[in-house]
Amino acid sequence: MNNTQSQNSYANQPNRNDGLIDIKKILFLAKSNWYLFVIIVPLVLVGTYVYHRYSKVIYNSSVTIMLKAEDNRAMTRTDLIEGFGLSPETNSLESQSIILRSKKVVSSALKKLDFEIDIYSDGYLMDFDLYHNSPFKIEMDSGHVQILNTPIHLIPKGNNKIEIRISAENSWLHDYSNSANKGGTGFVEFSEIVSYGDYVNTPYCRFKVHKVSDTEIKPKHDYYFYFRSIDWLTNNYRSKISITPISEGSSIINVSITGENRQKLTSFLDALCEVYLEDNLERKNLIAVKTLSFIDKQLVQVSDTLDSTLERLMAFRQNNIFTTPDDMSTILADQYFEYEKELQIVNLQKKYFGQLVDQLRTNPLSEDYLLPAFADNVNGVISTLIMELLTLTNEYKLVESQSSVNNPYLKDLDTKIKVGTDNLITALTKVIKNVEIQEERLYQNIADLNSKMSKLPEAEKKYLDIERQYKLNDAIYTFLLQKQSETNITKASNAPDNEIIDKAVVDGIVAPNEAADRKKALMLAFLIPIAIIALKEYFNNKVRDKGEINSIAPDVPIFGFIPQSKSMHENIIKSEPISNISEAFRGLRTKLNFVGANNSTKVIALTSTNTGEGKTYCALNLASAYAISGKKTVLLGFDLRKPRLTGIFNHDNSKGISDHLINEASYDEIIHDGGMKNLSVVQAGTIPPNPSELIAAKETELFFEKLKQDFDCVIVDSPPIGIVTDARILLNHVDCALYVVRSDRTDKEHFKATMNNLLGDELPCLGFILNDINKKTAGYGHYSEKYYADNK
Repeated sequence: MNNTQSQNSYANQPNRNDGLIDIKKILFLAKSNWYLFVIIVPLVLVGTYVYHRYSKVIYNSSVTIMLKAEDNRAMTRTDLIEGFGLSPETNSLESQSIILRSKKVVSSALKKLDFEIDIYSDGYLMDFDLYHNSPFKIEMDSGHVQILNTPIHLIPKGNNKIEIRISAENSWLHDYSNSANKGGTGFVEFSEIVSYGDYVNTPYCRFKVHKVSDTEIKPKHDYYFYFRSIDWLTNNYRSKISITPISEGSSIINVSITGENRQKLTSFLDALCEVYLEDNLERKNLIAVKTLSFIDKQLVQVSDTLDSTLERLMAFRQNNIFTTPDDMSTILADQYFEYEKELQIVNLQKKYFGQLVDQLRTNPLSEDYLLPAFADNVNGVISTLIMELLTLTNEYKLVESQSSVNNPYLKDLDTKIKVGTDNLITALTKVIKNVEIQEERLYQNIADLNSKMSKLPEAEKKYLDIERQYKLNDAIYTFLLQKQSETNITKASNAPDNEIIDKAVVDGIVAPNEAADRKKALMLAFLIPIAIIALKEYFNNKVRDKGEINSIAPDVPIFGFIPQSKSMHENIIKSEPISNISEAFRGLRTKLNFVGANNSTKVIALTSTNTGEGKTYCALNLASAYAISGKKTVLLGFDLRKPRLTGIFNHDNSKGISDHLINEASYDEIIHDGGMKNLSVVQAGTIPPNPSELIAAKETELFFEKLKQDFDCVIVDSPPIGIVTDARILLNHVDCALYVVRSDRTDKEHFKATMNNLLGDELPCLGFILNDINKKTAGYGHYSEKYYADNK
């Protein structure tokens, strides 16, 4: 029977999906796997509690700094002379970050602290840092090498004794006297019991252990400590420092660090800020120090000359009877003195600028040329060039200490320094030429005065010459003392450009974040079961519901849904006529009555993908459903390879279909009573060697013709169509083929491959029976089961 219209009329419209079905399926899957939530949710929450209870707490400590100095500020000539502004900080966030995290600043801060010995207490689940809370004080011999970063265990033994244990593969040895590593230890295994206060002497360490009064020592408890080098601590702490502006464009920055010990964090930040401000002040004072050094050298020279000139003047007066020079001589002497004084200052300026040019040509990155004394005639252009060059030089040194030589920014700074140096040398060369012109003019003026003074009496001329030299040296000496005083005042009044607004405080816990972790744990507690369910769904290779059937064969209708049975009986229609399962077979029968309604006899074959999917069970109960409706029904056991009806009905298997088809048994001999009114059974018979050829023979067609004449309905229990070809041959003799799919048993890929081959053929009527549906996982039959349960 080829009734496509009837078949399509019972299609389940599988392509229709408004989204509600998917949501229901998801909720149903979650409900059916409720035990996963019951197990995993408490486990995750308990695990979160345990994690917070025993994990190390990471604190955040911070300090607030205000950067007072402004970038690119103008430098006046007075500032240049007095020593202000010659060491400008860039004060950008990037520059200050480099300075604060520089090895120089961090190591200097650590040298102020007692971090070189780390003492811990060994706990059951976590260790504790005993900084400033240790029952021991470790006194190391700084003249002896010490083993680095290796735990040295301290186990109190009583009677003022303590056991020392050391175990290492190959650790560094460090000499604290010169802060240098001295090779490795090799394999170390050391154990010794000593008294408190006695030296522990080994080739790789030497120290004493002292008790700290008023501190409890747990007997036999495991304490341990590490020797740390300043270099190791510097690298460790530098990586933890974080610097951020309070707000965008703000000159106030926040310097923070994270760690396990709050006291250590605040101590380090306070020391870091102290060194940072000291370094800033030192940079400013460096100019004044170098200026004072330059002035002191000049004072020594002028002082010696002044003393010798005074001695000559006193000796001349003692050896000569000399009256006071007349007014004209005095005027000439005073003019000569002023010219020589001015010439001396010009010579100092020329010497200063000459040294500056020489230094720029030999080593432009040196700070030795930062000598502002006697630079009164430096114009604004040179001041600006010096400012730019010093800024670039300072930035270059900072970047160089933090990066490799291949840093592109470092190369760019180097180019800028070279250009700035060339520009400054050019400008200074012009200034030196101007100074030389001024020097030449003064020499000419002095020569003219010498000509006039040559006409004076010899004694008077000699006296004026000595007196002039004395006054000149005295004036230069006074000038240098004035500059020295001004520079000392400048140095004393110097203050750091930056200011600490808030001292170091611990302002929060970084990890673990209990509130956030609890939210994440709660979310994870639900996501893990969902993920497990999703993975089960993803890796599931069994057909479980009508949605999966429809996805593989969307045009084939599902005629029946058979709930899962817990009965020990095969014939549910007979044993439990009033049940949801019996009603499911009645519903299947009703639907099949509308398929091929014009035929007086229906031949219905049941097949499946593989064995064990319930086709014999469904065939038996479908035949029983037709029988109790008054239809004369016969059930054929046409699975000639693995017959099952014989075991169900306890019939002798000597006579059956195979025997009849080879004329070894008559038609009437093979028809047996089915144990119900209107139900007959024909068993498979003797297992033949060639079942496919036997089924394809002419005798099979004649056999079906005879059955159609004697029965209203013929139900065929055929072999699995996914394994053997017998079932496909049988389908040529039937009006309708029912494909049994067992929920959570039928292999999805095997089923799909079988259907792809089957749908390519022209079949009379094909439909599915979804068998063994679990209402807890699929939901079918729930309401009918409740209905029958309520009526028991």
